[in-house]
Amino acid sequence: MGNMSLIRLEGGLGEDSSRSLAQAEKAAVRARDLTQQLLTFAKGGAPIRTAVSLPEVVREVAEFTLHGSKVRCQFTLAADLWPASADKGQIGQVVQNIVINAMQAMTEGGVVEITAANVQIGSEMGPILPPGRYVRLDITDHGPGIQRADLTRIFDPYFTTKLRGSGLGLATVHSIVKKHAGHINAESELGKGTTFTIWLPAVEVTALRETTALFAPSRPSGAGQTRVLVMDDEQFICDLACSILKRYGYQATAVKDGAAAVSEYARALAAGEPYAVIILDLTIPGGMGGRQTLEELLKLDPAVKAIVSSGYSNDMVLSNYQAHGFRGMISNPYDVSDFAHAVERVLTGERA
Repeated sequence: MGNMSLIRLEGGLGEDSSRSLAQAEKAAVRARDLTQQLLTFAKGGAPIRTAVSLPEVVREVAEFTLHGSKVRCQFTLAADLWPASADKGQIGQVVQNIVINAMQAMTEGGVVEITAANVQIGSEMGPILPPGRYVRLDITDHGPGIQRADLTRIFDPYFTTKLRGSGLGLATVHSIVKKHAGHINAESELGKGTTFTIWLPAVEVTALRETTALFAPSRPSGAGQTRVLVMDDEQFICDLACSILKRYGYQATAVKDGAAAVSEYARALAAGEPYAVIILDLTIPGGMGGRQTLEELLKLDPAVKAIVSSGYSNDMVLSNYQAHGFRGMISNPYDVSDFAHAVERVLTGERA
């Protein structure tokens, strides 16, 4: 993924080649998100939540899911929609599963209506949702509807009314939404259709910077004097991380384990050439991983700015990295924009 991003950003490709590379990159992003979701549900762990712009996720996932079918989407998405506190890959799976159900309900074709709006919830939802700001997402089909007796069971694991259904689609949806501290409800009328309504907590920020795989941040001013240390046991990951950092003007050095990272950080500190940021791989087989390395670094420099990096999305450190002393998080495999923005956010002290 990272190498595809770098090739595309370097330019010089023909229009067709550039378009093909962009599509391959988007496919790789989907594969990454799905793999991380499967790891999370197979091994446990909380979703890795960031500020997510839902219109982009909803449009892409819904249109991709309905491509080639007799069903199309109609979107009504608020222009000033707040960013949701969400795991982008998992929320994409929520939308996909519900849209698949809608498509299967409308066997003769039709329209799936998807709306999104900001809502301020007080005490009206009682114990279901605490007061606060939420993003509300409604997905409506115009199929035959769901029997009242079945409606109370649709989120139960393995319950299905379909001949070849697994009964896991909506159970997964329910689990994801609950792990996001949100709520989901279904209403249906026979002969008219079904509406799924999802509430997700909104992020308390005034603006959201997009960080998709097809967008690259500008080079920060002063990056040429900024030193970044990378610690990862995989040489190709070290090479890729350094290439991305150098692409944005940073000075990058890589080491293979925690002991080497502590030694190099201490050397640079003593020489008056400190590292502004250090990126630490969470898991180092047979060596000191990112969590233990940060504990040692904090003894040397209580102000160390560390970013945790891992491909294991089920690790609780990733979903609550700040509680472990990290300033930011990068999920592996990397895409260029996510990587560069994570470094920039930590450098500027912006909340991730």
